[in-house]
Amino acid sequence: MRKVDVVVPVYKGLEETRRCLTSVLATIDPAWARVVVLNDGSPDPVIADYLRELDAAHDELVLLENERNLGFVATVNRGMQYDLQRDVLLLNSDVEVANDWLRRLREAAYQHERVASVTPFSNNATIFSFPDFCSDNPLLFGLSVAELDACFAGQFGTGDVIPVPTGVGCCMYLPRDCLDAVGFFDEETFGRGYGEENDWCQRAERAGWRNLHLANCFVYHAGGVSFGAEQRERVDRAQQLLARKHPRYAGDVAQYLAADPAREKRGQALLALVAASNLPKILMISHKLGGGAQQHVDELAQLYSGQALCLQLIPEREGESVLLTCYDGGRHLQDGLHFEVPGEYDKLLQLLSALGVGRVHFHHTMGLPPRIWLLARDLGCGCDLTVHDYYLVNGNPTLTDANARYVSERREDFDAACAGHYPLPPGVDARQWRDNQRLLVENADRVIFPSLDARRRFSEFFSVRSAVAAWHPDYRLSQPYPEPRWAFPAGRPLRVLVLGALSREKGADILEAVAAGMAGRDMEFHLLGYAYRALEGGVITHGPYRNGEVYRLVEEIAPDVVWYPAQWPETYSYTLSIALHCGLPVVVPDIGAFPERVAGRAASVVLPWDTSPADLLVFWQAVLERRALPSGAAQDRPATPVDEQDPAFYQGDYLRPVVANSTVLDRAILDGLVDNYRASRAGLSRSERLLRRLWQLSRSPLVARCVALIPFGLKQSFKRRLSSRPMHDIVHKE
Repeated sequence: MRKVDVVVPVYKGLEETRRCLTSVLATIDPAWARVVVLNDGSPDPVIADYLRELDAAHDELVLLENERNLGFVATVNRGMQYDLQRDVLLLNSDVEVANDWLRRLREAAYQHERVASVTPFSNNATIFSFPDFCSDNPLLFGLSVAELDACFAGQFGTGDVIPVPTGVGCCMYLPRDCLDAVGFFDEETFGRGYGEENDWCQRAERAGWRNLHLANCFVYHAGGVSFGAEQRERVDRAQQLLARKHPRYAGDVAQYLAADPAREKRGQALLALVAASNLPKILMISHKLGGGAQQHVDELAQLYSGQALCLQLIPEREGESVLLTCYDGGRHLQDGLHFEVPGEYDKLLQLLSALGVGRVHFHHTMGLPPRIWLLARDLGCGCDLTVHDYYLVNGNPTLTDANARYVSERREDFDAACAGHYPLPPGVDARQWRDNQRLLVENADRVIFPSLDARRRFSEFFSVRSAVAAWHPDYRLSQPYPEPRWAFPAGRPLRVLVLGALSREKGADILEAVAAGMAGRDMEFHLLGYAYRALEGGVITHGPYRNGEVYRLVEEIAPDVVWYPAQWPETYSYTLSIALHCGLPVVVPDIGAFPERVAGRAASVVLPWDTSPADLLVFWQAVLERRALPSGAAQDRPATPVDEQDPAFYQGDYLRPVVANSTVLDRAILDGLVDNYRASRAGLSRSERLLRRLWQLSRSPLVARCVALIPFGLKQSFKRRLSSRPMHDIVHKE
């Protein structure tokens, strides 16, 4: 094997450069490796001084200084030509390395035939990224570069390589034999940088050499330090140049992305790191429809970042298969494992046990194979259940009838009316349905309710062993809530805001009717979100939003009041939290968690949930004329009794029963999961792209009128045929 020059071009980023060179000098063997640093006319004199001091202090470092800035490509070529007898490890100055990284890369380059390049895993290296493919990732679980690299080195050997269409130049091993055959980077075409290593790898491939991805090495890459704001422009230009020089390149990359052959390696490393973690591990089980249940799972994972590690299990094909994924703090990782429950339940159970799962928390059972209900028992651990809606009562999550209006639990035809909206499976009546759910409800160590109202309603149907009423953790974000103030300035219309994905149950039809009735008056109705169909009547629809941007969007709309026209007893309402956090006046129905959460709050009106559109028109007209909300409605309601609602549950008791269990995964378990790694569904399928296009078309008034003529049930059936994903997920996909 040849000796190696680690070629590091430097331009900007003093601190990144310090960390890079410190890590390199601490890990290379001077007997066969040397660092060649090139100062490409850095505009920062402190960088130049630092590099000269380093050069004077280390015999294994050579400093080359360009008299003027030559650009990345010319500078790298100068470094690669410094010693024509040595191999080259091209390293960006914002990369950090650890352990014996260079030895493994060199061994891999010589272990395989006709190697052009070898690229390791990194947190930020497109197709070599970990844990999320083609993403800029933080270091997983807050681990160090050395800890992550040690995991990859322990899981894989230098024989574990994957052919790739290109390497990535942030850390790329280039054997001298290939450099001699192919030449250096193309300065004339790629100028100051970007795309040059892709071009070189393609030239090498055409000459019969191979580009390899090495699985047993990991490095950290900060990314974007040298080019900064120019990066996007340079990437776009590089794509155009590559398309002209290598017409097949884009297709090869697309094929690689679709196949994602490194997914199994990423998955094995991730599972090993999960198992090794000494944090308590909780398995969250839910449906796949997103909404409030998913938001709560996400917020728990974020809340317990650094205190617990969360996994999630959701149904894939209804009643048959499930998808197991993992969180890194509040970040839901994209890769997962697929299990066909009828034949692979024992495999799933063995994996969860080996990972050290110490608690199972059910958030929903819709679509789950019933055998999953036994996971906590079979794992020998405790179990929690959070009641996000009323699916367990009679299969109807919202307790609404065929007209999407609340059905009182005291009605004699309660179950029949609910079944008119959400039919039960053939041959199963509501009593049998509830009997089937008792296994889960009565075996749970704790049944958690997001509101006192939810606890009361649910307890009418089930005997709950240990009930906990605790508002979701998000309510504590801005405690104490800002005091709401009514301030309707003169000179503009009254702005009424409705938030969220608006179904019939959440009042989409009522919003449309009221907005139409108030047309021509000095009043605006804004929907931040979208409805199950395009709304007319002058509703200003702003479209879907992501949770991280909602507060900015609310501020831009600048509403005077937020209205919740819900027709069912919501158990919590994250959209209500938005108004409370913003200190906005609200109008809410007297059903579900709404009156409980605004009790004693100023500028908060509680109306009967079944107020007719005609009476709502009278209400809003009065608000407009008086330029004020009615007083005394919410303030007269007593605040929630402290001894009934536990405001500190998630800050204290929630984690106490979970025991930490650090383990080492048996190799046989990892090897047995080969068939469970399948291509991620990160992108949209063809049918989902069609569905999104139809959704976009349905927002136009003409198409919306045509769609309105189609029965609701038929539209739902058509949507389910095209995709089982929640609509908001499809709409949000890039």
